[in-house]
Amino acid sequence: MELKLVTIDLDETLLRTDKTYDVDRFNKVLEKLNEQGIIVAVVTGNSYHKIHDYFTAEVLAKLYFACDNGNYIVKDGTPIKKTGIPYQDFTQIIDFIDEFDGYYPCLSLGDASYFRKKSGPAFDFVARYNNDLQYIPLFSELPEDSVVTKIAIATEDSLDKNKVLARIINERYENVTAVTSGDGWVDVYNRQGGKGSALAYLQDKYQIKAEESMAFGDSLNDESMMSQVYYSIAMENADVDLEMQCRFKIGTNNDQAVLGVLERYIQKGNLDFLNDKRTIKQ
Repeated sequence: MELKLVTIDLDETLLRTDKTYDVDRFNKVLEKLNEQGIIVAVVTGNSYHKIHDYFTAEVLAKLYFACDNGNYIVKDGTPIKKTGIPYQDFTQIIDFIDEFDGYYPCLSLGDASYFRKKSGPAFDFVARYNNDLQYIPLFSELPEDSVVTKIAIATEDSLDKNKVLARIINERYENVTAVTSGDGWVDVYNRQGGKGSALAYLQDKYQIKAEESMAFGDSLNDESMMSQVYYSIAMENADVDLEMQCRFKIGTNNDQAVLGVLERYIQKGNLDFLNDKRTIKQ
């Protein structure tokens, strides 16, 4: 089957743990894939204003970006699809989160993020992931027509405890989905959104089948996009709960295993070599 769509998560997937990646290798791979008419999308929990840390203006124009867990899709610097949580819903969720200590919600509206602190450890942590982080004393001060593409909850809890928080939110609020997004984060977004919805949008736009699609990821916020593709690929460093939803497992982000797979595909012209990377999922 011919490959037509490649989607790649950023943190702990393309990016090494130190937030770097082999830029020259990636740019060469992207050029070759584009020459073959293959659409490449970066599908990430990061907001779009953070993306500029990793890609030059020239490369930005060659990629789709599905940011805020797929809820803010951008091409050539122009937002083309936005899925969000309405004002009434996100204010209720924030009120619930505020009942507990140690949780620090940050609201993304796609083009900017909002946080209720100006300094301190929580601010420093959240600021590392946001280039346009604006102070707001109360989230209820946002206009009532605001559409929040993601509630990113920074936590001091373990991954297992964050999974519990995500489960509680999912049980309590029927209109949203909550997922862990690596250590230290729980992301909440519209149930109609998520990374899988971004892939579905691109597949529908370009009439691409699941069998012609590939996705790389490491965390449970990548789970919904794995159900949209046949070539669902977990990193060796992936959450075991995500791995169970993927047909293939490759090396680590620090080994730049994503680039290795794509380079091998370009060289061989097929994906037969992935049979050696099969998991138990059929």
